[in-house]
Amino acid sequence: MAIYISLVKFTREGVMTLKDEGIKRSDKVKSTIESLGGKLLDAYYCLGPYDVVAIHEFPDTKAAMKASLLNASLGSMEITTMSAVSRDQWRQLLKDLWPKGK
Repeated sequence: MAIYISLVKFTREGVMTLKDEGIKRSDKVKSTIESLGGKLLDAYYCLGPYDVVAIHEFPDTKAAMKASLLNASLGSMEITTMSAVSRDQWRQLLKDLWPKGK
């Protein structure tokens, strides 16, 4: 499965409802990911421009897009999702491009 990284910003409504809905909403996000064949590998809650950095696996880009749209439609967060490769996969990609490289 492919790896995807989501950068999440809570909306004003999302912050205002954390006390009453934060845990339930977090469980809903995970459930949505799983319903599309994905897996939430980890999520990190942050200080700074993003509130959450989530790492997922999805079977394909369509599933990742669906999860991002469904979770953003909750109205409590803005989500930017991008595909990613591991360091080892990146190194192999470079070797494939330039086999005689240094």
